[in-house]
Amino acid sequence: MPSCMINDREIHYLDQGEGFPLLLGHGLLWDCRVWDRQLRLLSEHFRCIVPDLWSHGRSQSVSDGDLSLDRLAEDHHQLMQQLGLERYSVLGMSAGGLWGAKLAMKYPDEVASLVLISCYLGGETPDSKADYLELLDIVEQLETLPTRVVDSIVEVLFSPETQRANPALAETFRFDLMFLTSEQLSGIMALGKQVFRRQSMLNQLANIRCPTLIMSGEHNIPRPQKEIEALHSQMPGSQLAIIKNAGHMVTLEQPDQVNPLLISFLSSIDDVDLDLSRLDLF
Repeated sequence: MPSCMINDREIHYLDQGEGFPLLLGHGLLWDCRVWDRQLRLLSEHFRCIVPDLWSHGRSQSVSDGDLSLDRLAEDHHQLMQQLGLERYSVLGMSAGGLWGAKLAMKYPDEVASLVLISCYLGGETPDSKADYLELLDIVEQLETLPTRVVDSIVEVLFSPETQRANPALAETFRFDLMFLTSEQLSGIMALGKQVFRRQSMLNQLANIRCPTLIMSGEHNIPRPQKEIEALHSQMPGSQLAIIKNAGHMVTLEQPDQVNPLLISFLSSIDDVDLDLSRLDLF
């Protein structure tokens, strides 16, 4: 897994495939593996750059300094600059969509299209913000994730259908959470505070001028369907896809629904030459 230095911090990333570049960002508590079921297909037609966010996966743990969404967007812009990639599409899941949207706003000539997965560009409600920040404080003090917290996270992120039909998926995630180091947890908690304290971007949506696909699971507890539909209605020209039998983690839960939608959307980019008739997707 290659790495490079961004602001004196080491970031690790996957670099797979050839063709028009895609930058894929994961959410809090995950790493680049959240895209495993998409990379098998996308890397056959695109060059996929998939970084581990600070304090996640193999990237350096960072608990101080600027961890704002603007800073994260700039960090990923610098990554693409170091790779010599001047035009690309961004696929962001959850928190990855937040910095991805910032990236599209700041660099409209670079971001050819944007995919927002399980992501809402408004701020948190006062109640949800208070609940999230209280949880982060508890974990920060304990320097570990208690079993009851891990159980709650799994219940919230995966749909009941997924937990019944694919229990190994949820159990693998549960195992990964239990073995996060205290250093990683410290960095994740610091990053989480920035994410949950974020200001709404709804008044800046006009600054996203590229084609946008909004995707979410029908049983997404952290980001309810009405929220996702409201975001879509405020972004004229955006596309909306609600994934059946999925919760927050749609890329892992329902790849057979997600992958054809991604390929179809990405193939419509002006810079992409992809013949859908030759792909057996549907």
